[in-house]
Amino acid sequence: MSLAAAAAGRLQAQSRGPVTLAAYVADVDGDGTIGVADTGVMQQAVLTSRGFGVEPNSGFDIRADVFGRGVIGQDAVDAVAHTVATAAVPFRPVRRPITVGWHYAWYDHVRRPLLEQTVRYLGGDYLSNDPVVETEFNQLKNEFGITVDALSWIPRRLTPTILPNLQAGYFAAANAATRYVALLYEAVLALPTVGERVDFRADEVRSLLVEDFAAMAQTLVEARDQYPTRVFLLDGRPVVFIFASHAFGLNPDDAVEFNTMTRVVAEAVAAFRRVYGEAPYLVGDELLSLASTSTPSPDRLSRGALFDAIHAYHGANLKIGAVPFAMDEAYGSLQRLRLERAAAAVRGIKNRFTSRKVLIIPSLAGGFAKHGLPTLSATRQAFADYLKLLTRYHEEVYLPQEWPGVLGTAEMPAPIYTIGSWNEEYEGHAVLPAQFNLALTDSEQQGFDFAMALKEAFGWNHYAERAIFP
Repeated sequence: MSLAAAAAGRLQAQSRGPVTLAAYVADVDGDGTIGVADTGVMQQAVLTSRGFGVEPNSGFDIRADVFGRGVIGQDAVDAVAHTVATAAVPFRPVRRPITVGWHYAWYDHVRRPLLEQTVRYLGGDYLSNDPVVETEFNQLKNEFGITVDALSWIPRRLTPTILPNLQAGYFAAANAATRYVALLYEAVLALPTVGERVDFRADEVRSLLVEDFAAMAQTLVEARDQYPTRVFLLDGRPVVFIFASHAFGLNPDDAVEFNTMTRVVAEAVAAFRRVYGEAPYLVGDELLSLASTSTPSPDRLSRGALFDAIHAYHGANLKIGAVPFAMDEAYGSLQRLRLERAAAAVRGIKNRFTSRKVLIIPSLAGGFAKHGLPTLSATRQAFADYLKLLTRYHEEVYLPQEWPGVLGTAEMPAPIYTIGSWNEEYEGHAVLPAQFNLALTDSEQQGFDFAMALKEAFGWNHYAERAIFP
């Protein structure tokens, strides 16, 4: 039995009787509606298989793999046909979610130390300045449904090779036009810290933050004007995620420092606007700090108001405790509780600069396996179940209650999620097809487990071929 057939045999038993898919998964042709054209694509693809090489088998239609198995069976055709036939309004517009993955460009050596590599790409080690590898990555990200690349951004003064690597590799990929670009500002790496916290009373912090925001704006100007890539916009503004903004502020009880922080961020935003032409849409790494209790401290609420939205780099707080744990039902329930707490915490917060509500962007990261910290382990099925649990809460409870009437507008074209890292090997929650992954237990799909689970939850990346927002 082939690997694909074996995986299909194990997974097919889960699909008995007619299955109703999410409308955006049944939108197989990716045109933004569901209808007979989608069923036609499925009929043409039936009984084909992908294989578990980096490149799919010839003749395999990646769009038709609605169950994320790598095999197109008759039950997949039936599921799409059933979903189309039972749609309340045939040909109604479909809003496929926007999925954001962290994309790193600091791999300057082909061979990397074992303790700095907790996953390894199925295609072998790679260099970040290689456009051939980045082209391959883009094909896979589009196949497995990752919409936006949040490019890890570290200033040249600290890591001189990262931005040249992006220019030589990522932006030079043959299929760069299929990708949307945001940035991930590595704030606690870029700014001086005291005890791993950023003191905004220091003149050096102010000058460096303003300098970095202007430089990030220039990177996005190049992504918009010099390369085929498209910039990811929310509310008409380019999106910048911030890593570890929860470390902003040396003294939580110092109101003067928080007022200074607001002023410095305002200056940085103004510097960004002067270069790009629009202010950035800032997404702070605040979700876990605001969700840690039912009554967050005033400093956390004050810091959260600096951002248009909040996210978490990953869902697990792995610095607490020392025992490895699993992505199981209890873990999923904990993350849902955190989302509920965060929703309550930000309900009364208005952004300092726009006076608009603060959006929650859930983290769907698949695992964490950094050496020296407890390992969050996940199977393919556990990750798929986790994705569905959190997306169901977000789309059926949070968005209708907190953001009625906003979906489908420039402010929020579709539900938005971060899915963790595409290629961050050091911390272990990468979703690229891997030769091994310490966060993945009992692989069913030859290292494609996390990627295939994403495909099952979201379908392929429609936005490779059409705009997120017209």
